[in-house]
Amino acid sequence: MELLSLQLKNNYLTAMDTVFHNFKNLFRLFGIVSLCFLCVACPGEENCDDMGASALVDGLITLSPEQEVYEVGDELTLSLNLPSSNTYLGNEIDFYGDTRDKSPLLYFYFEELFKDNEVNVIVGKRGKYNNWYYMDYDDQTGIYELEVKIILEKVTTYAFHSGASLNIIGKENCNRYFLDTSIVWQGIPWVEFTVEE
Repeated sequence: MELLSLQLKNNYLTAMDTVFHNFKNLFRLFGIVSLCFLCVACPGEENCDDMGASALVDGLITLSPEQEVYEVGDELTLSLNLPSSNTYLGNEIDFYGDTRDKSPLLYFYFEELFKDNEVNVIVGKRGKYNNWYYMDYDDQTGIYELEVKIILEKVTTYAFHSGASLNIIGKENCNRYFLDTSIVWQGIPWVEFTVEE
């Protein structure tokens, strides 16, 4: 009787040990499957390998006509045409294809031209500050565009560094591209002219 009780106790312990090991293995398997599911089963996730990609490309912005002296009432055209497919970051890249950003932000490091003059945005739109503008993406041409007409209204001399930054950002801040550029004026990224009566 005692032998039977001892044997039943051993069988019970063996069965419990087997159940414990099976539970532990099942738990591990569940963890591995869950991890695999999280890694591969996220539909629509963007590849963020391009996060923080940036470059300096001087001269993408034009300010015309380029003169040393203007009169009050003269009109300047500030423009930028940026092909979505380009090699500015080294390899061939398609900004719109990667981000679907139809209106990237372009902000200028200067605001003198925008403060005391009449500013009309022809292509694109104005941002919340004087020196912020949103470009438009043209589906037909595959080009980001900005065109701003500036009517000079103040008698003064302008002299400023003409730098600007363009931010092209995909949804949920994934696939971000940054281009630093400038207006190249008389061969350098510095604008200087006088407005007279």
